[in-house]
Amino acid sequence: MTAPENKPSKRRWGATQWALLGLVLAALIGVTVALLNQSLPGRSPVATGSAPPPPAATGSGPPPAATPSAAPSPSPVGFQLTSAAAVPRCADLTGQGSKPPGREVGLFVQRPGDPKYYWEKLLKFDGDTWRAERVVIGTSGDSGKDFNLVLVPMSGQAVAEFSKHDGTAYAVENPPVAPIATFRVTRTTTLGSC
Repeated sequence: MTAPENKPSKRRWGATQWALLGLVLAALIGVTVALLNQSLPGRSPVATGSAPPPPAATGSGPPPAATPSAAPSPSPVGFQLTSAAAVPRCADLTGQGSKPPGREVGLFVQRPGDPKYYWEKLLKFDGDTWRAERVVIGTSGDSGKDFNLVLVPMSGQAVAEFSKHDGTAYAVENPPVAPIATFRVTRTTTLGSC
């Protein structure tokens, strides 16, 4: 007579074992992702797929909401208005801020409470300073009223389209992408440089 063989039983895994395996795999994946996202010397951080919020503008007024269909845009650092906040109807504007890589920055003028953004022109950059010459703000009867100067990063396609309207009162309901800065200015009685 031969002794019975000791064979392991072929038992199926139950729900508890599968749940435990799932937890172990999730923990391993989480640790792996955390290690990959750690900054190493000489290596920049790995992108997470979401853009950081735009920097707070130094002008007053609530920041406009981003449109959900807008593609993520780069966030230039430190946009500020260095020219006076009291502006003539036709103003030369200056400020600080760096041009986003691969983009231009367009200037729109908006009356607070008005849904329309009026295209003006592209900013001209010199290092970390910018300027926009002969910007028309409002009409002759707008002395004492507030306006928003809205800076928007623009793709080459958007630049080509909006540049067709330089020098005209061209309005859109929303800028092409979320603004990177908004500055509040007040119109004076002076006509300005136009």
